[in-house]
Amino acid sequence: MTQTSIGLALGGGGARGLAHLGVLIGLADAGIPLHAIAGTSMGAALGAARAVGANLELLSRLLATVDLNAILQISDNALREAQKIVGRSMVEYVRGPAWRTEGIRPPDLARLTELYSLMTARKTFEETTIPLAVVATDVETGQRVVLDHGPIAPALAASTAVPGVFSPVSQDGRFLIDGGIVDKVPVDVVIEMGATAVIAVDTGAPLTRRIDTQLEALLQAQRATSKHLTAMQLEAARRRLGNRLVVLRPDVGWIRMFAFEYAAEAVQAGRASVSAHLDDLLELTALPPSRPAVSEA
Repeated sequence: MTQTSIGLALGGGGARGLAHLGVLIGLADAGIPLHAIAGTSMGAALGAARAVGANLELLSRLLATVDLNAILQISDNALREAQKIVGRSMVEYVRGPAWRTEGIRPPDLARLTELYSLMTARKTFEETTIPLAVVATDVETGQRVVLDHGPIAPALAASTAVPGVFSPVSQDGRFLIDGGIVDKVPVDVVIEMGATAVIAVDTGAPLTRRIDTQLEALLQAQRATSKHLTAMQLEAARRRLGNRLVVLRPDVGWIRMFAFEYAAEAVQAGRASVSAHLDDLLELTALPPSRPAVSEA
């Protein structure tokens, strides 16, 4: 390898993850090359847009004007969304889950897949201009599943299928859900793709200071688990890569998971994080080529 191969690892975060779009725009403006992209959940969706050569500025303007909650029929109100989840669960208990029925694609997945088909121009992984990998979770085994061949849109639907909000995605005999459950920021995946230096973007949820309800306690428990998993994975990546790892944390902690009305603010936060770490990012492009140390884990 004649040059440092820079990989981009993009995490999840729902509406907070729209900051990834700002990061991608900022990196392009700074002239920082990308040789591989791995993404989880929202990071997978926006990383895929970059990998297929989509117009990121146009996508940014589009996301600032459309109502994604309305398109996907999800609510930013925690109580209403919880009621919907309970209602769907009761129906599935009586009728059986539609997503387990061969040949039937639930309406929520049809909407999600069509959105991603438009974002990626219905391309396959083999047609990307930058190598792309998408992370999902096997709901029955809990194993990480890395998707990197065939149509991109169904893979993105699997990676972003938040449990309870979207149905699991059936693929190759497995049922796949949100990749962020097992891999918050897929640094290992992008290293496996050949990256010798990595830019990791973490847009995970912060811990809430005040807890007043049992639902908030439940959500806080999930956030705490997620936060510790992210810290452990990034610490392992730091041991493996040293100064060849740059971690960006856009200031989007105040944005709720489905608050897509703040798309413009999230994108701007992503741009700002690139500007704040521009010297570190440019140093990656000047590093001599080298393989990262093999993990002892």
